[in-house]
Amino acid sequence: MATECYSQLGFGFQPKLVVDFAGGTLTTDAGLLLVREFDQRLGLSTDVVGRVTDTRDARYVTHEWDALLRQRLYQIVAGYEDVNDADRLRHDPTFQVVAGDGRTTLGSQPTLSRLENAIEWPAIQRLAHVGVDWFCAHAYTPADHPADLVLDLDSTDDPVHGTQQLALFHGWYDQHMYHPLVWFEGRTGLLLRTRLRPGLDRSAAGVVEDLQHLLPPLRRRFPHTSIFLRGDAGMATPSIEAKLEAEGIGYVLGIGTNRVFKAHVAGRVAMAQARYDRTGRPVYLRTSFRHRARSWPYHRRILVKIDVTTQGLNVRFMVTNRRGASADLVAWYDDRGASENWIKELKLDIHADRLSCHRFRANAFRLQLHSIALLLLAHFRRRVLAATHLATATIGTIRLQLLKVAGRVCRSVRRLWFHLASHWPGEALFTACHRALARAPA
Repeated sequence: MATECYSQLGFGFQPKLVVDFAGGTLTTDAGLLLVREFDQRLGLSTDVVGRVTDTRDARYVTHEWDALLRQRLYQIVAGYEDVNDADRLRHDPTFQVVAGDGRTTLGSQPTLSRLENAIEWPAIQRLAHVGVDWFCAHAYTPADHPADLVLDLDSTDDPVHGTQQLALFHGWYDQHMYHPLVWFEGRTGLLLRTRLRPGLDRSAAGVVEDLQHLLPPLRRRFPHTSIFLRGDAGMATPSIEAKLEAEGIGYVLGIGTNRVFKAHVAGRVAMAQARYDRTGRPVYLRTSFRHRARSWPYHRRILVKIDVTTQGLNVRFMVTNRRGASADLVAWYDDRGASENWIKELKLDIHADRLSCHRFRANAFRLQLHSIALLLLAHFRRRVLAATHLATATIGTIRLQLLKVAGRVCRSVRRLWFHLASHWPGEALFTACHRALARAPA
């Protein structure tokens, strides 16, 4: 059956309104040009490309390795998390400019899928170092000497909906999932490292190994800076505590309750409950005691947090090797709640939980790509947007207000023009970012 073609579309509500599809070459992601300029000045994506070896047979290569990696990376930056999106975006002029030479059609979905499945474990392990390497190189200027560095350690759930390798049922989360391990630096909020783990792995799996990768570069770059660590209850294991103490790392780790702990604080809990019943006002008590578990070589300090509010009684325990007032240490530990928002940014704004490949190795590579996309935007926010109203904005807000801008693309003999929307509210912000990039040292 023949399909009728429409060159002009009319609308009944406004008889004079006519719509056609003759607007020329258009794009909706022109703000990526700013990120690409920032990337170029610091050599970030070039560093990523250098960590991956191209093992393809050159006789059958159409798309260069660096163009494919940048294409996939910038798709994620722009919010196109699915490889399927490449079939449309490979013709988009913005992506052709940020990923290639601005003229060549980019890779298709099958090409990018083959890329994801071709990456070997050594390359994935090299990519896992990008976070800490970029932190050491770009988080502070050479003249800056932070008083301390805070490693915020957490695990998160990544639900799966297919038959991915090693996606197993986890009883605590009540779902089939992967169980990624995530490291942030608590002062800057910058991602340091991610690791994809099978669904049944314990929260503490891989932590000691990751510390062996994180601590040496941090200490080389910040030799006189103290390093501290905060982690949730699943991280309080004898091997992690022993590793941290051997490395001289001050830590506060959540630890599960037991009858011995409850007996230690029974009097304090009763006192707090009685005070609340008498006054009707919230009660917040902080204390500590010494305890030696059977698996510990010596006594360790247990911090206690007792809250009685309208929500009821809340008692939590933490193990630490740090000195100081219990209230100060508990408050410092509670600040790790910010890392929950950073994980949400990684999962919701960067879509790092879109691990739908069948192979576990391909999903591990995907997690690194999404982590690097977050790093690219986080460093851009920290260095370029620092003096703007987006200095503390989420990645989603930055994408909406700065990266998503419509433009008409025109090519002349000597110029490639991006004519951005004349009434776009972000014009002043875009110009300010461009000026900041022009002034910033490479």
